Amino acid sequence: MIRQAPILLLLLGIGACTHSDGNPLPEPIARLENLLLAPPTSPLGDWLLVGRFEVTREEFGLAADVRGAHLPVVLVSYEEAVAWSEDQGLRLPTLREWQFLASDAGSMTSVSASARNGLHLNLGRPLPVGVFERGRTALGAYDFFGNVREWVFDPIENRFFACGGSFASADASALEWEQMELEPTERTNDVGFRYVANATTYFMTQVAPEWSSLDTAQRAEVILFLGDWRSKSRVALGARLRAAGAPRDLADLVSGA
Repeated sequence: MIRQAPILLLLLGIGACTHSDGNPLPEPIARLENLLLAPPTSPLGDWLLVGRFEVTREEFGLAADVRGAHLPVVLVSYEEAVAWSEDQGLRLPTLREWQFLASDAGSMTSVSASARNGLHLNLGRPLPVGVFERGRTALGAYDFFGNVREWVFDPIENRFFACGGSFASADASALEWEQMELEPTERTNDVGFRYVANATTYFMTQVAPEWSSLDTAQRAEVILFLGDWRSKSRVALGARLRAAGAPRDLADLVSGA
């Protein structure tokens, strides 16, 4: 899994993984390092897990040299992105969810040129994920409005879009959303994707089955992964997990108890 690294190291494509030398975490639990917890998009909705970064070539499973490993994966169709995400117990966001997450629940209206990889840089290519610290959302997610566009689906109108602006787009306004309608089979060199998951479902199906096998050091890693999550959201998710029958120590850890 990817960890945030200084800009220079990211540009060189060098990771900053600092996991312990003990037993590796199961992949669904290790992924928590790069998942953020967002509030529901509706009063009755579940909390959302959202990728801190756009999916990279390395994460997607493409062979890449050191310099290319942390570049966002591109030239993937919506259908391919969905298939990969479902294999990981994840999914792609709907248009409404993407807009909610990108705009910090409607509070953000634009992203400055200096905080994103757009046409103004004249690079003609994506950069490693997470380079632009000033372009983070309040939640802590990177590159929503630059680098590469991201696949979403609008279930209301049954339409597919690539959202967010890219290295090839001029604007990055949350008012316009930089929506580009595409067919789900299309592939372009400036469209990738970011995954989400319903938080309760992910913990119950992907984390809870592995939880009892983790040793003390591994559980300590998980505590570090959740350190950036907002306390109110953690408490709410912990309550949902208890109600769903999750192991009590897992629900307590999530809630910060």
